[in-house]
Amino acid sequence: MGPPHAAPRLIIAAIGRADGTWLTARLLAPRTERAMINTLLLQTAFIYIVLVGAVAVILRRIARPLRALTTQVEGFARSRAPGGQLAPEGPDDIRRLIVAHNAMERRVGALLDEKDVMLGAIGHDLKTPLAALRVRIEAVEDDTERGRMAAVIEDINRSLDDILSLARVGRPSDPLEQTELSALVADIVGEYEDMGDDVTLGDAPRIVMPLRATWLRRALRNLVSNALRYGTRARVSLHRDGAEAVLVVEDDGPGIPEREITRMLEPFTRLEASRNSSTGGAGLGLTLARAIADQHGGSLTLANRQDGGETTGLTAILRLPLT
Repeated sequence: MGPPHAAPRLIIAAIGRADGTWLTARLLAPRTERAMINTLLLQTAFIYIVLVGAVAVILRRIARPLRALTTQVEGFARSRAPGGQLAPEGPDDIRRLIVAHNAMERRVGALLDEKDVMLGAIGHDLKTPLAALRVRIEAVEDDTERGRMAAVIEDINRSLDDILSLARVGRPSDPLEQTELSALVADIVGEYEDMGDDVTLGDAPRIVMPLRATWLRRALRNLVSNALRYGTRARVSLHRDGAEAVLVVEDDGPGIPEREITRMLEPFTRLEASRNSSTGGAGLGLTLARAIADQHGGSLTLANRQDGGETTGLTAILRLPLT
């Protein structure tokens, strides 16, 4: 004998008519609302699961190639070296995007390779006659004139080195290696001290981090040389600030007008109003130092040092991420 069924309910609905009579309807309704609600909830849950599953499959089909493309673009942005070509997959628009990116990356890589070849040729074609001129001026009897000519040739060589380095800094050939930054800084300061320059090393705690040591040496030399050229002396210090190593180079020069500080980091910029043109150079030292900082994922900023409202020197701050 099955379970007893609940007695049906009588539902009565009535509406009054214009003539004073009533229209009445009676309906026996079974007591199964809970079963109907449960069925409705189960149907809704089933539809939701099907729809969410379908959407997840579609999104995964779109997201996987986009994720691979993002990784490829990030790698190319860091190294500027073309990676492996991505296989087109996913919806039609995503496939077309991957094909276009592959073509663009090949083209950009080819242009960068052509640039490197051209720069190598320029460096060779210019330095060879400069070396020949350096030999020829030895025949000049006037010591003063010979010294001036040699200084001009040396200045051209330095400017050429800066130009070639700036052009190549975005595609370094040497990998990041764990380097003791404090020892590297001490070595550079020692080089200038050995030459009799007024360079002092302040606090420099031991910091080991991934670096391209050759490039960072170039950046630090540029900052120290800039401080000596325009500020007569340089003070170098190193400290840790959170997840960054902070390298500070201070001088006692005239500083830079606040409105010109940003412009001084641009190529071929010299501020002769406060810095003597006899110092030479092509105005690439700070630009190259900033490019090397960018290459390491860091930054270079300049700030005037104030004392009693007067500028007492310039501070160059080089920040490098520890990882």
